[in-house]
Order: sequence, then C-alpha cells, then structure tokens
Amino acid sequence: MIGRLWRKSPALTLAFALALAATLFFGGRAIMFALTLSYRAELPVAGWMTPRYIARTYDLDRDDLKDILDIADRDDLRLPLYTIAREQGAPVTDLIDAVQAAVDAQDKDE
Repeated sequence: MIGRLWRKSPALTLAFALALAATLFFGGRAIMFALTLSYRAELPVAGWMTPRYIARTYDLDRDDLKDILDIADRDDLRLPLYTIAREQGAPVTDLIDAVQAAVDAQDKDE
C-alpha cells in the first residue's frame, strides 16, 4: 500500500511521513516533559537554576522572584543563581535560601 501511494504521489507521501515523524517526536517530548514536571518541582533550589526556570518550575511570580533576588533587568532572569550572587557579591547560599523560603511559603499557601 505504501509503495502504491509512493508511486502515485511521492511528494505527498513524503510530506505525510515527515508530518507523522514530527508529530511522534514532539508528542513524545510533551509526554516526557509532563512526566518529569512533578519530579522537577520536588527538587530543592540549586545554584545552577535560573530565575526563569525557578519561576516556571515552582510556579512563582517573576516579579516576586525579581524582588527576592534584587534584580531589575529582564536579562538577569536568564542568569544562574551563582552568577547573580557573584555579581551582587553575596554568597550563593543566601540567594538559594531566600528562594527556597519563597517556594516553601507558596507550598504552604496551596
């Protein structure tokens, strides 16, 4: 059957195969993301995490996170916590503790 479709319309068959492959690929990624989302939310805050990642993973408001980390620039949301701490001249553990406290406070509110 596939051979017959290929002979009749090779471009359309190829387009269908590519669309099917893309659907399987992105569908698989979506399923993997959904399965690991709950696991990632249980991890403690770490220095490698960016404020943007923290906001998405722990469902924190970005503006609140900016206030906690004392950052004003939107580009700072892409820097890891250890870089923000180094730029502020503060220990990274202080930032991690402050963010973890906000995460824990939000968990209690829910």
